[in-house]
Amino acid sequence: MKSYVLWANKGGIGKSTLTFQLACKYARMNEDEPVFIIDLSPQCDVSRMVLGGGHHNGEGKILDVMEAAERKTVYQYLRSCVRDVPSGFGWPDVHQFIVKPNELRDEDAIPLPENLHLFCGDFDLERITGAIDQMPEAEGRGGFVEAGSNYSKLLLARSFLRRAVKDIERVYPDATIFIDTDPYYSVVTTHIGLLAADSWITAYSPASQASQYAVYRSLEFLHNARDSLMSLIESQQKAHPKPWHDAREGQIESPDLQVPHFKFLISNMTTSKSAKGEPRYSRPQQLHAQAIERVNEKVVEVAKGLGLKLDYKSDHLWSLQRLGLICDYNGIDMSSVTIGRSYPQPDVEGSYSVSKSEDNRLQVDAYNARLEEFVNNL
Repeated sequence: MKSYVLWANKGGIGKSTLTFQLACKYARMNEDEPVFIIDLSPQCDVSRMVLGGGHHNGEGKILDVMEAAERKTVYQYLRSCVRDVPSGFGWPDVHQFIVKPNELRDEDAIPLPENLHLFCGDFDLERITGAIDQMPEAEGRGGFVEAGSNYSKLLLARSFLRRAVKDIERVYPDATIFIDTDPYYSVVTTHIGLLAADSWITAYSPASQASQYAVYRSLEFLHNARDSLMSLIESQQKAHPKPWHDAREGQIESPDLQVPHFKFLISNMTTSKSAKGEPRYSRPQQLHAQAIERVNEKVVEVAKGLGLKLDYKSDHLWSLQRLGLICDYNGIDMSSVTIGRSYPQPDVEGSYSVSKSEDNRLQVDAYNARLEEFVNNL
């Protein structure tokens, strides 16, 4: 099984769109393998796209899932963990919370790959922070006949989604999982998402220095020696060694945690330039190419300062421009975009026609080719 968390300590760089497009492309290229999207962002952007986008009322579909008698969302799963794991009633079954997108999408919506599964987002996700804060502290074990609960409250809460990923692996050993997260490092749900995955994919815009600095900050948040996610794990493991026990004296089968491996650095929303005699989308335009080189040099410098030996890949994806908005609004991936077809568009009367021009054909083919190369490197 492979699991990836997509996290960037900066919003507005297309992370949720990237999660959606990447997961769909992976599913189409690996039809015999189950692919899961886990939406751990309170904005629920990736769930909205998966369930039909704005045109097919993706937001309303999320609310339908939230309001159902069996609330099959990531928030409800985490609530069940908070309620049941420390008290000794065991782990919830993650498979009871996962939905098949095509079963919820409108009948006239273009279908997504049948092997795609969704662990749906929830607009109430931020409430889980308060629930976790109210989790009982372990009383500690002791006595002539040892008794009492003992665990790290910080680590147990941060292991909830990692346990879900492991439970998915037990049923689907060939699964691939993509986790979309909130950009803010300080919130517990971001920690939960980061620690759930084996590998980390991050992105920046070559036109935004702020998003580039966010990449360097992200490395420091994860790995600096004093107050990083890594140091939190190490200090809590030392203070609360396993085995852990719940309030009913049962042993808590909590997965071990570690910071995800830095797998991929993506220059997202890159624009192209072609030299004389070259086709369009042959390479990034000069300023973006320089930014890509500069960011990689700085990443190596920051990693060296943190004592890290990195083994990551760097690549770029082309800017989707108007087609990206069309995909998001219609809840479709770029593989579904058909040259010569018209698509509804937001806030504008009439449809957007993907004309049969050479420019449109090149853009669609070039973006799909970059995604396919990306998938082949995962």
